[in-house]
Amino acid sequence: MAASAALGYLAWIGLTRPPDGRRAAPRRVAPANDSLAFVSVAGEGVDLELIAPDGRRASTAGGSAAPRIPASDASVDCPGYSEPGGTEAACTASIKVSEPAAGDYVVVVHSARPRALVVNVGWATTSQLKRGGFDVRVQAGPGTPSSFTIAAFRDGVTQRTEPRPYAP
Repeated sequence: MAASAALGYLAWIGLTRPPDGRRAAPRRVAPANDSLAFVSVAGEGVDLELIAPDGRRASTAGGSAAPRIPASDASVDCPGYSEPGGTEAACTASIKVSEPAAGDYVVVVHSARPRALVVNVGWATTSQLKRGGFDVRVQAGPGTPSSFTIAAFRDGVTQRTEPRPYAP
C-alpha cells in the first residue's frame, strides 16, 4: 500500500513538472508604486452617502451643497421600478470613487422605511493583484440613518467601525 502511494506521488510530480524541468514561475509581485484604483459601496433600496477624509461628499440622493469627492460616480439603477408593483426596494444605489485618497471614509445609509440590509464594499489596486470586498449589515429607517467607517490605504480597504446611528 505504501509503495503504491509513493509511486503515485512520483508519477504526479513527473506529470505536473514542465517538460524542460524548470520550476513554476514565481507569483507576480505588485509594483512598488501600486496604489488603490477604486473603492465602491452599494446597497439595495437605500440612499448612500460617502464622506471623504477631507469632508467632501458623494451621494446617490443628490442635492448636497457640500463639495463633491473628485473622480466619484454615484448612481441608482432601478430595473422594473416603473412596472406595476415596482418599489424602490428593487433599486440598487452605488458610489464608486476612482483613485481615492488614503484615510477614513464614512458610509451613511438612509432608508425610507425601517429595515435591516447589507451594504457591499469593494476595492482593487491599480495592478489588480490585490482586490477584495466585504459586506456590512446595517439597520436604517426614516429619520434614523446608519453609518460606519471604512479605512482606505494604499493597498487595500478595511472596515474600521461597526454600524451605528449617524449623527452629523
